[in-house]
Amino acid sequence: MRILAPVLNVDEFESVFRAGYKKSFKFAPPEVGRILVVADVAGETLTEYEGACRKLVEPLGPDDVEWTIRGEGSWEGVQGLLDMVDEVKPDVIVTYRNLNSDAWKWSYSLGVYVNAITMGLRLPILVTPNPRAFPGLAWQHSRTDSVMVVNDSLVGDDRLVNWGAELVRDAGVLHLTHMEHDEIFARYIDAISKIPELDTDTARETLLAQLLKEPREYVASCRAALDEAGVPVTVKEHVQEGHRAADYARIIEENEVDLVVFPALEEDRIALHGAAYSLAVELVNTPLLMV
Repeated sequence: MRILAPVLNVDEFESVFRAGYKKSFKFAPPEVGRILVVADVAGETLTEYEGACRKLVEPLGPDDVEWTIRGEGSWEGVQGLLDMVDEVKPDVIVTYRNLNSDAWKWSYSLGVYVNAITMGLRLPILVTPNPRAFPGLAWQHSRTDSVMVVNDSLVGDDRLVNWGAELVRDAGVLHLTHMEHDEIFARYIDAISKIPELDTDTARETLLAQLLKEPREYVASCRAALDEAGVPVTVKEHVQEGHRAADYARIIEENEVDLVVFPALEEDRIALHGAAYSLAVELVNTPLLMV
């Protein structure tokens, strides 16, 4: 007697096919030829700030990079700053929160100039603590031995991971963080619980497992690609539920993170990234790379 194998219906076949598809990381180091430092200080303070910035981004290869320094009086107003950046044409901008403002006295924002650069030019921008708020430049001792990439949807964000990998020092740790929004997940489960045909407990377990499985597989592909490329870093995974700035801040503190890399804009590229921006405002002592 011939035994016929069960035939999958269209929905089952699609589910099996999609379950087998995985987004894999592609290693492509960013090319940095020119770095622009923007500050509103001058003299010795500017020299000290420039030195701290050079130490911070040393993994980029400072001997091969052209540095342009613009201090107090180099521009006038937001448009003047944008025009100056357009003239220099840097690959990366280095500046600090609440540039050209006394708002550094309060930790409420990154400031209008950083926002304008982020939205108007869409260049990677490294934001350090304000030298007026931290005149000792304590963050200059950060060795970028511990760099964290943060996104609430890490899967497929190769550009973010490549920047993080580029800035980790040899033998350092690259922390890849994916935070599944726990409140949104709870809302979906609550909706499912009101549908008699669906088993809530099964949905909760299987859905969460799938949501966390994808970023874990992506992190594994990052680790494999970096190993294959001979990048001498250790990749550490942080895949969990959460959403608050405090959830990220706890991981950053526990792992003594020197630099945080996160997306500057939402996926539609027309607004600052909400979760990441909230975290950026909170981390007044930590250098940030907004990509």
